[in-house]
Amino acid sequence: MRLTPIAIACLLSSPIHTVHAQLPPLSVMTATVYHADLNLSEYWVSEKLDGIRAIWDGSSLRTRGGRELKVPAWFTRPLPSYAVEGELWAGRGNFHLVQQTVLDQTPVENAWQKMRFVLFDLPTDSESYAHRYLRLSKWVQPLKGSHIELIEQHKIDSETALMAKLDAIVEQGGEGVMLKRIDSLYQSGRSSDLVKLKKYQDGEATVIGYKPGKGKLLGMMGALLVQLPSGQQFYLGGGFSDEQRKTPPPIGQQITFRFNGYTQNGIPKFARFIRQRKD
Repeated sequence: MRLTPIAIACLLSSPIHTVHAQLPPLSVMTATVYHADLNLSEYWVSEKLDGIRAIWDGSSLRTRGGRELKVPAWFTRPLPSYAVEGELWAGRGNFHLVQQTVLDQTPVENAWQKMRFVLFDLPTDSESYAHRYLRLSKWVQPLKGSHIELIEQHKIDSETALMAKLDAIVEQGGEGVMLKRIDSLYQSGRSSDLVKLKKYQDGEATVIGYKPGKGKLLGMMGALLVQLPSGQQFYLGGGFSDEQRKTPPPIGQQITFRFNGYTQNGIPKFARFIRQRKD
């Protein structure tokens, strides 16, 4: 099969991205995946928000990757002189709005009016999470009704109750739940003090090649050849719109995909494309 010049250009082109101020990645806590032997009495549970994680360092708002965000002055004016961590969020199912708004080089006022900064931690506080959450709660209270909110934490006594909460959130269009160990200290890197639970799994991979489309996908990308952090490679062909197939992510781009378990060879099952990583 011969590809047309347009198809070849689409496959090899690299979209132009707006450049933001880039600083070194921030040392934040990252989550492990839920396992059944957790002592749930030691954890609080909250909804997992599908937004962009951000840290206010006292003077600027940045993604965990170190990207300094261009934000309207009114949005960050109420924030304190110390570091707070949260999620830039526009409601369930609206990640695309968050990504488009938050990563714009020039902030659009009307779009930012739809954004909320939902706080969940104090990364420079040396006390337990219970103490940090209480401090955040007291600070946020006077701002009730504004675009700055506090994530709701709840006690869960059993795995049955946890799964019921997960089901309820997913049925309402949510992504999943997060579990935070109540007596934990803030630490950077992956930790079982922070745990995520979803109906499906998310993974990240790097684009290293393409498979041309066939039939109705002739002249477009049929699948991405991607590589996992482990070095494992596989073709990812699901979850793309026609527009994304015409201008696929460039080689070297990190992407996020969704899947349901692994094959016996360690390949993600039922993998489907979600988005390009831009943070």
